[in-house]
Amino acid sequence: MFGRFSNAIDALLAVQQSVEAARRNDYFDRSTTYRGSYPYIDLFQKGDDTVLTVELPGFNKEDINIEIKDNLFRISGERKLDYPEVSSVHRVERRNRKFDRTVKLPVRVDSEKVSAEYTNGVLKVVLPRAESDKPKQIEVA
Repeated sequence: MFGRFSNAIDALLAVQQSVEAARRNDYFDRSTTYRGSYPYIDLFQKGDDTVLTVELPGFNKEDINIEIKDNLFRISGERKLDYPEVSSVHRVERRNRKFDRTVKLPVRVDSEKVSAEYTNGVLKVVLPRAESDKPKQIEVA
């Protein structure tokens, strides 16, 4: 009789440990797949160009750095908030923010033709595909 009871307890203990492990990994959070990746990036193809949009609210364009090498896109930056020295702080929810993120692009890019614009907290980067990466049409003789 005690043999069956101990197996049931072991099974319940295993379920409890699994649930606790899932909670530690933010399994039940709203954004499990993107947790920790900042800034948020969308990447899509438009013709031969790759277009990348990045949400960076509250940043100045001078605080954003972009680097391109082969098929790697790197973005980094830092936002520093200043508060008046003579002030009474009642609530602080906005924080200084520093980031450094690298994304592998689906194609090699012509870094001489890359363009970027920053409007209303959204950075749009157009990454033209390198000629050497484009498929070549071969005539059959």
